[in-house]
Amino acid sequence: MKKIVAAFLALLSIGVGPAVSAASVDGIWGVDQGSGALCSGAHVMVLRDGRYIKALLDLGTTQGLRDLVEGTSTYVFDGARLVVAASLSLSRPEPRQVFQWDPVGQILRREEPVPTLTFRRCPDRELLLLDR
Repeated sequence: MKKIVAAFLALLSIGVGPAVSAASVDGIWGVDQGSGALCSGAHVMVLRDGRYIKALLDLGTTQGLRDLVEGTSTYVFDGARLVVAASLSLSRPEPRQVFQWDPVGQILRREEPVPTLTFRRCPDRELLLLDR
């Protein structure tokens, strides 16, 4: 029965519009390490309302733990694919990225550029930006 429900939900998610799909990926995503996502002290993706942020979370500073934004861009859905536009950051530009969204497994699998990486959700929270 669980397989039938999961298959139904997967089919339902393919037929929904971008607004519903975008809402379901909003949050913080870290690289899958097998036992869970790497969410602290490493680069993560923050996806919110069509905006992509590449950030380092929980850096130890004189202000306490803070987050450092390293790049920003936008994302859109193309079917079950999430496409992140190229980041135009001067310090660390990134090429366009394409992810396959698995709503049942709640994972994002990066297909472009290589290497292929799998991202899982991290606990969601507001970013505590580093004051410079």
